[in-house]
Amino acid sequence: MSHDHEIDEVDLLRWPDPLPESWQAVERPASGGAEQSFEVREHGEPRGTAEVRHVVRSRIAETYPVGHRDRLVEPSDDLTAEGLQLVSELVMRADPACRRLVVATAEGDVAAIGRAERAGYRYVVDVDLREGSLSLMAAEPAWVLEESRRIDDVPTH
Repeated sequence: MSHDHEIDEVDLLRWPDPLPESWQAVERPASGGAEQSFEVREHGEPRGTAEVRHVVRSRIAETYPVGHRDRLVEPSDDLTAEGLQLVSELVMRADPACRRLVVATAEGDVAAIGRAERAGYRYVVDVDLREGSLSLMAAEPAWVLEESRRIDDVPTH
């Protein structure tokens, strides 16, 4: 069987490979209630922006059992998957106790969901808000993923 094009498969339990140094995210002044704002560049060329805020202070605060340190990453429409990955790595590195990063896309937005998956996120759940339905994508650090895999390894003494 021949394929006209290759399908990119994403391992959702493995973080993407590190990006080359040509990718950079520069923090800029945040606005509109965001706590952080980043401009992403590759070889000096703009690749989009992202704003970051604590989920507990966001519009999705009551859509799932939110952790106090969970962050909502809001990418611009033009932010690449690599840019989203880079911003996510910076946020996790700055707060090692952060258990979860969340990206909220319009429900059924296949392109946005695919971008988040390529950036290290996985689909979790669809939620309904007054203004519409969203698909929540989550990225978790390795220590959280490892804990969830040990669910059957319960100490007996």
